Amino acid sequence: MSAFEVPSHIKGFIFDIDGTLADTMPAHYRACVRVASEFGFEFPLDYFIAMAGIPTTDVFKALLEKQHKTSISAEKVSALKEKYYLEEVPSIQPISFTMDIVKKYHGQIPMSMGTGGTLEVALPNIRQIHADKYISILVSAEDVKKHKPFPDTFLECARRMQVKPEECLVFEDAANGFRAAEAAGMGWIDVTRYHTPEYSGQ
Repeated sequence: MSAFEVPSHIKGFIFDIDGTLADTMPAHYRACVRVASEFGFEFPLDYFIAMAGIPTTDVFKALLEKQHKTSISAEKVSALKEKYYLEEVPSIQPISFTMDIVKKYHGQIPMSMGTGGTLEVALPNIRQIHADKYISILVSAEDVKKHKPFPDTFLECARRMQVKPEECLVFEDAANGFRAAEAAGMGWIDVTRYHTPEYSGQ
């Protein structure tokens, strides 16, 4: 963290949540594998990583179509996956690289959180890692029609912070988030350079 310096033109920070502020991705994957096993389809890790940042229902819908399992309801599977994930929340830890930045610049630089997750999942996550003590602006899946890799989530964050898009810096861990930041005209930092999630046991 000591190596991080705010670029001179930056006037606002935008943080993804899953895999960026909170070390949630292994827990999300465990929940995905659990529900896939129950319904009789595969959930490859490489697919999970590639689809990071996209709303859960869309992730399952695309996977079920790919595996010709369209008789299974993506909405039903998604709801059960989120239920299983919420059981994991008490074990979630903050990612020190980003949370140290949040704490250091709290009150100095406007900050917001932009996620493809629903409020049902996002709120327990940020409360678990106490990010809600520092950041009050949250844009979730319900707030925009087009999710990452479209720029809408981050543009809404900028609007709520009252900061120009080109003056925002996005902290992200997924390719779809990087694309969304670029589409919004924002700079971005790949958090995986400072934190690597461990998908042990899979």
